[in-house]
Amino acid sequence: MNAFDTDVLTELFAGDVLYVQRFAAIDPDKRGLSIVAAAEIVRGWLAAIRQAEAGKGRMSLEYAFGQFQQRLVNMAPFTLLSYTAAADALFQQWRAAKVRVGTNDLRIAAICIVHRATLVIRNARDYAQIPGLTFDVWN
Repeated sequence: MNAFDTDVLTELFAGDVLYVQRFAAIDPDKRGLSIVAAAEIVRGWLAAIRQAEAGKGRMSLEYAFGQFQQRLVNMAPFTLLSYTAAADALFQQWRAAKVRVGTNDLRIAAICIVHRATLVIRNARDYAQIPGLTFDVWN
């Protein structure tokens, strides 16, 4: 199973040719999405919708809702990888060990380890600090 980090999904959903080609080579049954990455995408578009509603955003409300809808459609074919008690235990262990990686990145890594997924990322700097994580860097 391959799980895609939010940065990679952003490029993929934007239609970056290299990302789309690499993605197409992966068996559809082996395409995963952590619930944390899904939440990051949803949270971002909901914030854009709120800004557009308040007249403070750089996009129209119609556009913001359209993009939100498109992201939901984009995410639908992925196997959703859940945040389990085992993932939370790993997360808590790393926090106690003072692993200096962002909260959501730690949660995504924990999900990948628990589900035995390779995390597809753009930058290994932070993820390289996480013990036991298998990742594939797409540049």
